Amino acid sequence: MADTTAGSPWDCAAAVRAVTWADRSGRAVYAALGLLRGLPGVLDAGVGTEVPDASVTVALTSGGAVSVRCDGEPDPRLEPLVDTVAAALDAARADGGVIDFRDAVIAQMPSIVALFTPDGVLRWSNMVHWPDGTPVRYGETTLSAITSLVHPDDQRRLAGLIENLHTEDRGGQIRHSARVRTPLGWRVLDIDFLDRIDDPVIGGLVAFAHDITALQEAQRETRVAAARLRYLVDSLEVGVLLQDDDRVVLTANTAAATMLDLRRPSAELTGLHAEVVRELRGLPPGHYVAIDELAKRWMREGVPVRGATVQLGPDRVLEVDFVPVQFDQERLGHLWVLRDVTEQVESQRSLQRRNAELSRLASLKTEFIATVSHELRTPLTTLTSLTPLLTDGKGDRTLALAVDRNVHRMATLVETLLFLAGLESHSRHLELAPIRVEPLVAEQIATLTGPATERGVTVVNDRGTDVTVLTGDRDLLARMVHHVVAAAIGSSPPSASVHVRCAVEADDWVLEVTDENPLPGDSGRLFTTMPFGGEGDRLIGSGLGLVLARAIAERHGGAMLLTPAHSGNGTVIRVELPVAGPSS
Repeated sequence: MADTTAGSPWDCAAAVRAVTWADRSGRAVYAALGLLRGLPGVLDAGVGTEVPDASVTVALTSGGAVSVRCDGEPDPRLEPLVDTVAAALDAARADGGVIDFRDAVIAQMPSIVALFTPDGVLRWSNMVHWPDGTPVRYGETTLSAITSLVHPDDQRRLAGLIENLHTEDRGGQIRHSARVRTPLGWRVLDIDFLDRIDDPVIGGLVAFAHDITALQEAQRETRVAAARLRYLVDSLEVGVLLQDDDRVVLTANTAAATMLDLRRPSAELTGLHAEVVRELRGLPPGHYVAIDELAKRWMREGVPVRGATVQLGPDRVLEVDFVPVQFDQERLGHLWVLRDVTEQVESQRSLQRRNAELSRLASLKTEFIATVSHELRTPLTTLTSLTPLLTDGKGDRTLALAVDRNVHRMATLVETLLFLAGLESHSRHLELAPIRVEPLVAEQIATLTGPATERGVTVVNDRGTDVTVLTGDRDLLARMVHHVVAAAIGSSPPSASVHVRCAVEADDWVLEVTDENPLPGDSGRLFTTMPFGGEGDRLIGSGLGLVLARAIAERHGGAMLLTPAHSGNGTVIRVELPVAGPSS
């Protein structure tokens, strides 16, 4: 310590400063002994007990004495300097009461405290043994020996930080976590190094270390639990989105990002504000209007909502749960749970449409049975009235012909019904082949020229020069055209005209047959009722023929519609068939 004095080693003022400064760190006695032992000719010095054969001894008011033994005759300046040191020790309460108490308290600290000289030699520590059990030896243990206790994977980094601390951050501080060897295995210490080399009192490198093994293990367990939870949430088929009360995303899984069509992986959504997430949406803004409005209302009201159905654009339906997250009356955020129920909703809608169609078909079936019963009743009534005339032997040829005609009419109705049933049940196989449909239409118009003439009805074929080739069953299509044209002729008043038009529109071939009979209010019944025909009528059964024609069109993947004519004074029977033919 003599080297710390200014000027002569016998400078009393410098001795006072050295001892007083050292007292701030509880090292006053050691500073005094170092100063005295460094004087010229001094062999030994002691404080508290007298040194044997002491050359100079000065009593301390606090008890004990400061003693110095010299080599030969002592220097005359020694005694005044020893008096000064003793006075400084008395002023610093060299009895050690306060210092010993402070050292004892520091020794109980759970943290490690050590002070190293600028050369890396241990000056002081609150420990008796290092973490590996090695005894603490002041003036012998070096900083490099201590860093050798660090795990090899952490050692190079820590040594580099210590080595560069004084040169790169003079008076600064570094912190590093490292594994340190102990009798129980590796422990993790959080180590702080403070460069206090330029401090006049400390004059060295201070190290603080605290065992954070349990903390790190707890943190690791927390991270593992969080990772497991993330995997669990991300594996769910339902979408999960958790926001804090400021609407910052805390957790989002892949299902949520997919359902909302977000242009970023779910892992990258964490930490983003709701407004930033809004900009990542992949669907048009209008698709999100419904869910945004509901979200605003739910967050404003702050009440749980479960199973709400939200339309996300025209092609997606979500079922949404909204749960406010609260703890001890404090609102912490919001949890959204999303389920894609598009298929279920579509299935439900399809079932509703199917039920409606079945209801309609049941109604049509009732009407159809009533119509057929009416059609069969007419020839049966005729036969019933004619049969007695045949049995009493008074019948003639005219009577026999009437009976024969009505029998054939009944047979035709029954045959048509059986044929229709075969079409609707798909038990009749289609003989598919390429067909030139415009010539086929002309042929069927020609077969109906006679009945049309008898009624005074003119059939006009508005065909163009184009010829369309369809894939279909020729016999069935011919029968379809026949029944459609016959129905128009049968419903037309005398001197009326029936116009037949063929065209290709988009991917469909279209047949339109227009008459001059306005479409009645109950036009749907035209497919089942027979509003025309009579005794001897060659177009009897044309009403049933429309039902058969529609069945043939649908069997070919098409449809048949009845609409009012543009003039308002007629009805259009429109048949649409795909040019490519039936799909199956």
